[in-house]
Amino acid sequence: MPSKKKLYIILFSTVAFLILAGFIWSLIVTRDLRNPDGKKGGISQVATVKNIVVTETKDGKVYWELYAEKGSYDSDKGGVLLTNVLGNFYNPDDKVVISFRSDNGTYSEETKEISIGGNALVVAYDGSSIRADKLTFKGKDEDILAEGNVIINRNDDFITHSQKARFNTSLTFFEISGKTETNVYTKDNSKVQKLIK
Repeated sequence: MPSKKKLYIILFSTVAFLILAGFIWSLIVTRDLRNPDGKKGGISQVATVKNIVVTETKDGKVYWELYAEKGSYDSDKGGVLLTNVLGNFYNPDDKVVISFRSDNGTYSEETKEISIGGNALVVAYDGSSIRADKLTFKGKDEDILAEGNVIINRNDDFITHSQKARFNTSLTFFEISGKTETNVYTKDNSKVQKLIK
């Protein structure tokens, strides 16, 4: 065999080996990027961040904002677990219409849904307030859902206790369900308010 032919075979074999080794190495390096469920070898991935601020805009203006003292992303749950949550909803004039706070919560980046619990409190611009075991904000133009020990207090005009409630983000409409109790208070020189069943 001529020496030139041997040299070409050795050179071709070396190049083919390097290409194959590079392909195998790229598969190993990019394994985590190609893993669709975010798990590395069956182990969940978790990242913790302090002082998180999340906002959602509507027509180019901030619709709501959320601040959390700490957030932990968990690939198993597909969202962020929040600690010491504060937030606001804004009207189109950039004025705060409701504020909320809770000890903990979750935020799903995929659905844009916020759930808060643990001393959850919502206060509207007019002083109305809502307390519940769990409050869920489902995103733009969706009603806010309250579950468990729901107490709605509207400026000392009335107080409701219920198992569930649904209300809009400006607190101008609400609906209560489950076992409910409502107390209506009147002030001097005012008409007695009637409840519609």
